[in-house]
Amino acid sequence: MKKELSADILEKYFKGACSDEEIAEVDAWYASFEEDEDDISALPADQQEIYRRLMLNNIRNNIRNTEQDNIVFIKNERPRRFRSFIYIVSGIAAIVLVVFFIKYNVPHNPPAENEKEIVVNNVTNTIQKVILSDGSKVWLSPKTTLTCMRQFGPKSRQVTMTGEAFFEVVKDHARPFSIYSGNVITKVWGTSFRIRSFKNEITKVDVITGKVSVSVAGTDKKTTTDTIYKSDNAQQVMLMPNEEATYDDQLKHLKKNQEIKDPLVSIWKKTSISFDNTPMPEVFRILNKKFNVHISSEDKKVTTDYLKADFTDESFPAIMEIMEKTLNVTYTVNESEFVLKSNK
Repeated sequence: MKKELSADILEKYFKGACSDEEIAEVDAWYASFEEDEDDISALPADQQEIYRRLMLNNIRNNIRNTEQDNIVFIKNERPRRFRSFIYIVSGIAAIVLVVFFIKYNVPHNPPAENEKEIVVNNVTNTIQKVILSDGSKVWLSPKTTLTCMRQFGPKSRQVTMTGEAFFEVVKDHARPFSIYSGNVITKVWGTSFRIRSFKNEITKVDVITGKVSVSVAGTDKKTTTDTIYKSDNAQQVMLMPNEEATYDDQLKHLKKNQEIKDPLVSIWKKTSISFDNTPMPEVFRILNKKFNVHISSEDKKVTTDYLKADFTDESFPAIMEIMEKTLNVTYTVNESEFVLKSNK
């Protein structure tokens, strides 16, 4: 980085104990990130552009949230608002996301210039967010692999996945977005939905918003209606919000359900919820009930803290991601079980 800052000053800053001169020094440190290219300057030009855009978007989003006083967390005391504190969190969050993107998307050995494909493999026990070159978001559950091009072409956007992922696809009527998961092909233009496609399991596609067509490889045809084909062996369906398609690879059978049967899909439905200096055990209780999950922690540094936050139009994994960055915690997930642990 072009400007360095001591850990002691940052620690004082997080505690609200900095002098005016030290606050100015921290603000200058944060501002230097936007001009610092040293961390990515060795990467190919196309990757640099992705990472710059990724960092800029995240910084802007976090600053916008700050201006709306969306999220502030103060440990074991009455809440106070530090705009500059959140600016630092914004910068660090963006940098952490960029580091994750590099770690999981770029091979350790530099790829050849004509190598345009990237593979994202979530080997952690946490849901990981990846932002694609068109701005679409993909939330990868543990043991999930996503393969796509670094830059989508002018006529289509295609990815391949195994495991479980939730997609928030940016609208682009000129370029349909296609996901290949086993023998199932899911096509969209702009919507949000979950795909669960593990080996030796029934594949599921669950739509939260928008409209999605689901077909079986080799039978993909242009869909002209919003209903399932009349044949019992239909190989293509159109899904609307809160509808589900399942595909049994053993029976080679694609089925449409008028309602989503998996309760875990509820974590992807966005909601607005706020906490006003609420003890963390109560936060857990409210979120458990709201999203049909079970959050817990045996770490006293977590359970004795308080949360003041205003989450507006956020899914549960998005809320967990924000809490990770603002509370300095990590979590592990196993189906509907989420366990938090402090990093302090």
